[in-house]
Amino acid sequence: MGNNSLLQELECLLAIDAFQSLSKSAVLKIGQLNVIIAILIKASIPFDLSFDPGNRRNAAAAKLSIFINPSTNLHFTISF
Repeated sequence: MGNNSLLQELECLLAIDAFQSLSKSAVLKIGQLNVIIAILIKASIPFDLSFDPGNRRNAAAAKLSIFINPSTNLHFTISF
C-alpha cells in the first residue's frame, strides 16, 4: 500500500463520527467503542485494547492503541 493511499484511508477513518467523538472527548459510550472496533477489524488495521475496571482511586478506563505502520501509532485513553 502506498503512502498516499495509507494517508487517505487514515483520513477517512478519522472522519467517522465515532472517531471524532474519541478524539474530542476522553469519555466514550461503549456502543461507540464497539463501532470503532468493528471499523478497525473491517479495515484490517491492527489494534490493541485493554480495560482497567478501576478501583476506589481510579475510574474505569480502556486504552486503545491503533498501529498505522511501524513508526506511527495512535493511542487513546477512554473513560467510562
